[in-house]
Amino acid sequence: MGDGQRTVGISRKLISSMTDTPSDNRPQGRAEDCVAKALSASLYGMRLATAVSLALFIAFYLQLDNPSWAGTSAAIVCQPIVGSSLLKGVFRMIGTAVGAVAAVLLTAVFPQDRAGFLFAMLVWASLCSFVSTLLRNFAAYAAMLAGYTLIIIASTSIPASEQVFEIAVSRASEICIGIVCATLVIALTDLGSSPRRLSELLAQLIAETGRHLADLLAMGGFQEEKGSEVRRALIARTAALDPVIDQAAGEAPELLQRRSVLRAAMNGLFAALSGTRIVETHLRSLPEADAYRTASIVLDCLSPDWLAVQRKASALPQTALSRDGNLRIVRNLVGLKTNDLSVRLTADGAADVASGLAAAANGLALLNDPANARNPPRSLGTFVADYLPALVNALRVFCGVGATVMFWIFTQWPNGLQAVVFAAVTIMIFSPMQEKSGKAALGQGIGTGIAAILAAVIKFAFLPDHEGFLAFSLIIATALAPLGAVASLPLLAPYFTSATLNLVPLLSPTNEMTYDASAFFNSALGLLSGCAAGGLALLLIPPVSAQIRSQRLVDLSIRDLRRLAVGRRRWTLPQWQSRIYGRLIALPEEAEPVQRSYLVTVLSVGLQVIRLQRLSRRGRIGAEISDVQESLAAGDLSKLRVVLDVVDREIVSIPDTWQGARGRVRARSALRAIGEAVNRHSEYFESHSA
Repeated sequence: MGDGQRTVGISRKLISSMTDTPSDNRPQGRAEDCVAKALSASLYGMRLATAVSLALFIAFYLQLDNPSWAGTSAAIVCQPIVGSSLLKGVFRMIGTAVGAVAAVLLTAVFPQDRAGFLFAMLVWASLCSFVSTLLRNFAAYAAMLAGYTLIIIASTSIPASEQVFEIAVSRASEICIGIVCATLVIALTDLGSSPRRLSELLAQLIAETGRHLADLLAMGGFQEEKGSEVRRALIARTAALDPVIDQAAGEAPELLQRRSVLRAAMNGLFAALSGTRIVETHLRSLPEADAYRTASIVLDCLSPDWLAVQRKASALPQTALSRDGNLRIVRNLVGLKTNDLSVRLTADGAADVASGLAAAANGLALLNDPANARNPPRSLGTFVADYLPALVNALRVFCGVGATVMFWIFTQWPNGLQAVVFAAVTIMIFSPMQEKSGKAALGQGIGTGIAAILAAVIKFAFLPDHEGFLAFSLIIATALAPLGAVASLPLLAPYFTSATLNLVPLLSPTNEMTYDASAFFNSALGLLSGCAAGGLALLLIPPVSAQIRSQRLVDLSIRDLRRLAVGRRRWTLPQWQSRIYGRLIALPEEAEPVQRSYLVTVLSVGLQVIRLQRLSRRGRIGAEISDVQESLAAGDLSKLRVVLDVVDREIVSIPDTWQGARGRVRARSALRAIGEAVNRHSEYFESHSA
């Protein structure tokens, strides 16, 4: 056995022993899990009932004209996940203020023109729905609330437009009271677990991504299709961190202020997975002996501590997962002196992995030891992955709410404006759910029906025999606590969440309760009709399907790659990464796994193009790359392969004494990476040829 083969054999045995993870197959106690879930659900129900009762008490004490909005707002803000509740409360206040100001301004612009006011109201609601679809998480919620808050105020101000300012202040005050009460109850009764959960998820993804690289190097890239499957699963799990980051930020002020560190951590994982794709694709293109030889050289640049971390996802030593530790590995790989093109390309890909994991480890440090976390460079701002779903959702709001407004105008139904309000709320809340919006609206209708029956029983069977707020709060708490507990269960949440939210509006509590069965029936009918109208609009105007959205994100990415290649856009590395990361996050759960691979491939090719452009501008290549860019932009793969070989030979022919020797090797590495990526997904690039 030769020395090279002996080295390969030793490396394979070493990494095999280090990447074997002992399995823990101990069964978990199902009874304990059920008890824990039941206790958590019960506590949430009690918090919900307490928050609603406190909000109603304050609204009664201040003698506000419609206290039900205070109780309803408290129910909406109170969520099973603490971070969701706290941050949602802040954004709800912002959205409420914006919607109230918009209501006053539109009334001032159209003081005696009801048709103009209603049309402007529809435009405003559609615009808010458009913006809420473009944004993510709680910022989207604020934009949504700004839309239907105006409609809530208009439902009272249209018959009395001269009192719009007082009505806007009153409604905003009622809503803010509910927000503050729910936030206070949650803050005093639950410390939250989202930061800990995010820390665990981030640590697992760091370890598994590093282990994926270790597996690739140990096996020389020859994992058949296993490597691609592992990487696609990791991409999906990384994208799922986005809402968890907002939840964690809502529970810790420091995380909220330094949320960019956590975003950079998620982006670092995407970059690391892009690096593993480069390593795997290149090693699989080599003969087996060359692949193992190349992998063993790169393995020598990795720290033993860093490799040891890949064995186990738990009990991760901070020294091995530190940002500085991974950056040392990056310096080792980038500084590796070699003229071997395969070694250079594999080392650069592994360096991308270590660099991405360094950013992820920095985010982990923020969660576990904030003093040691460093703030990333300034954020590049918000990137919109695709405008089409937002346009369709805006159309659904305009048509659905507009049809309900027309029905109210033609029928002159006294409770028609209430139907308009709940039609708007239904459409605006459920439209961003895309394919699930119709089913969610159906669940809301069923839940509202349950709430109507329960509200009728409470209002006419129990409340007339009891006076005083204490008796009133105990009665509604008896209903809200079990409803909230059941609503926290994922299987029943679509039905009972709406029941908890609509119980207070159906009861319509006031300082002096009235028990008019006819008024209750008309109010319940208006609420149910609005929910039905909203659900019908969601069914008649379907959303952009997951298949079309996924394909559009892929198509838009390849279009951007063409624009980058021909020089129409000169994005920097961070700007290019931000675009593709945004589309990876926007990919629907139903997207095909290969489409995630396509986006990561476009990410990698774009990075190599930018690096080539840099080297060319600095005069470190000595060859013309315009033909490479033009062929790539045109999608002419046969010409691209020829041009890549021609440019590579031009670079090789330059004398070794030329001052850009290292730059030439890196340029050849980038050319090889582009060629291998295009060949790996040739059907994708050919189908998108210009």
